[in-house]
Amino acid sequence: MRMPRLPLLLKIAAAAAAGALALIVAARLRREDAVASLRREIRECVSALVEEEGDGDGGGGGGGGAKEVASSPAPSVLITGFRAHGKSSLVNTACRALAAEDGPLLLRAEASPPGGGTDGPRRRRRVKAVVAGADGDGAGDGDNVVDLLDAPPLPEAARLSRDDIDAAIIGGNPECVVLVLRCDAPAKERNAAIRRLPEISAAVRNKGLNLIVVLTFKKAMRSIRQAEELLREVSFRARTDCVYFIENYTWSNNGPNLHHPPVIKNDFETHFTVLTIIRQCLEFIKLNRSQSKDKGDKQAKPDEPKPKNPPAEAKQCRKFNDSSVRLFFNSSET
Repeated sequence: MRMPRLPLLLKIAAAAAAGALALIVAARLRREDAVASLRREIRECVSALVEEEGDGDGGGGGGGGAKEVASSPAPSVLITGFRAHGKSSLVNTACRALAAEDGPLLLRAEASPPGGGTDGPRRRRRVKAVVAGADGDGAGDGDNVVDLLDAPPLPEAARLSRDDIDAAIIGGNPECVVLVLRCDAPAKERNAAIRRLPEISAAVRNKGLNLIVVLTFKKAMRSIRQAEELLREVSFRARTDCVYFIENYTWSNNGPNLHHPPVIKNDFETHFTVLTIIRQCLEFIKLNRSQSKDKGDKQAKPDEPKPKNPPAEAKQCRKFNDSSVRLFFNSSET
């Protein structure tokens, strides 16, 4: 059998390589389009939530008076959890994904150094995450901002009280609560935190809010089966289907380099997951605001008072009807 010539083999290899490269580029473009589409949905949802609403009468009199408008506040999401579970890293990851950033990781929240947090006091910090537009614009656009409340860490699960949970939820007037738990925490610490989920969930719902649970350090899961078991247990105890796995953007183990900041490559799963979490929070906020508005409209609408004395016309009409009925039954035809 005659062997094919070398130029023919090179042409086949080049065609195969070109086809593989085309598939890789197409998959990358498809992922970027999915992330951009999700970011665009978030931007539109935020714009709708803070949309200005006027009184509709143009200041009265129809004579070109100034129209009174009142804009709603930016949606606020509380990020809470135990110490060194990835709360601040989730805030930084969300800001990076919403702003469509590349290159070095910019820290907005007070992220703990590698190896865990410090015992120093922490205060609640409001981080304004700007949602970029279709072309990456939007920096400085105050109408497309999501307020992320980076809360101080909760006390240890063993000594966590209901008052601690209520204090963490009330501060900052959040409209949705995201609880962060790490997957690679020691088994004893992780199990203790999971056992407190029913109490945390009840406190959140008692305030009329929705709870979302985020499991950080996703790569610590050794198998899909282990991840599914953890997902079922967390969903059952927290009484919610909104449970997500995520791998946050964090500094390397060597720490930050001030002269040459490390460049972090954007990961599709991380970006898509954190944007999905923010999108779910906005849906909950939209539903809560709609229900609050309907409840306020019902309370503001006065009940129509019933007249104690019927008008004279009604009395005459009723008298006429009564006489007509008596004439009908007393007539000879009946």
